[in-house]
Amino acid sequence: MQIDISKDTELWLKQGLISFAILAGSWFAAKFVRYFLTNWVHRFTKHTETELDDKIVETAKGPVYYIIILSGIYLAISNLPLLPKLKAIGDGIVYVLGVGMGVIMIYRVVNVFLEWYTHNVTKKTDSQLEKEFLPLIEKLVFIFIFITGLIIILKHFDYDILSLVTALGVTSLAIGLAAKDTLANMISGFTIMLDRPFRVGDRVQLVSGEIGDVIEIGLRSTKIKTLESNVLIVPNTEIVNTKVINQCYPDKAMRGRVKVGIACNGDVDKAKKIMLDIAGSNQKVLKEPKPFVLLTEFGDSALILQMFYWIDNCFDIFIAQDGLNSEIKKRFEQEGIEMPYPTKTVYVKEGKLP
Repeated sequence: MQIDISKDTELWLKQGLISFAILAGSWFAAKFVRYFLTNWVHRFTKHTETELDDKIVETAKGPVYYIIILSGIYLAISNLPLLPKLKAIGDGIVYVLGVGMGVIMIYRVVNVFLEWYTHNVTKKTDSQLEKEFLPLIEKLVFIFIFITGLIIILKHFDYDILSLVTALGVTSLAIGLAAKDTLANMISGFTIMLDRPFRVGDRVQLVSGEIGDVIEIGLRSTKIKTLESNVLIVPNTEIVNTKVINQCYPDKAMRGRVKVGIACNGDVDKAKKIMLDIAGSNQKVLKEPKPFVLLTEFGDSALILQMFYWIDNCFDIFIAQDGLNSEIKKRFEQEGIEMPYPTKTVYVKEGKLP
């Protein structure tokens, strides 16, 4: 009996020393790797043109340090002559911590890259597509990395991954049927982001007549700030399935129109000249293409003239219209050009009431 105890003690002492050596070696290795990344690799990366590599090294050196230490702990526990159940528990805890640290490191590195891309590439190209997609990509990457880490952990503990995937598939089907409208809006949101019928900042006109500026394109809905400074929230399915007029595409230049009626015996040429002079002196109206005036119809009590002009910014259309309309009314009154208005004459026949 004493011999067995001495053998067990000797085995524990021997394996314990080996485990301690593994722990010490992993600690020194972690220190060396962190020193190497901090001093030597940093000296090399600071001479590069971009700061991306510096940020990646700074982000990764902490998790790498702990991953090396956890690897040493994992090997040290595996080397000890513990009961199988205790060893499995210890190995499992360390393995989960190690995988979790790896997931955190990968996510942080990807996040650093996305932030660098947002602040450098998208600012130079002024691409709204990347700016709107990056938050979504970041969320999808996090979900993918998290699920991958979870599958690695479950596989380590010999869980049936196929059964889990099947259960998730059935659950996803049930959720999809219960939230089909939300999913339809999400798919429509992807369609809007890929098809690009409008961008954030564009002025659009909906089929219902509302006009406003797009302030956000989300997965479920699109937010539009109307001219009354109210926020109109429109489900993406409605936008995808109806007509939308983008006043800022392919550029912000826009054609405006002024419609005015003059008396049937009025001087049409004189009225046209006045309108063109007014358009030429308006700072909002472009010189090219040149404005022009057409006699478009004979009204019931007036000759209808329409002047077409262009401005370089669709957001100034109402300001331009106000300036032109006000000046046309003023000049027509000064030049004696009558602008008739619809009138109704009522004749009362004299006689006795029945």
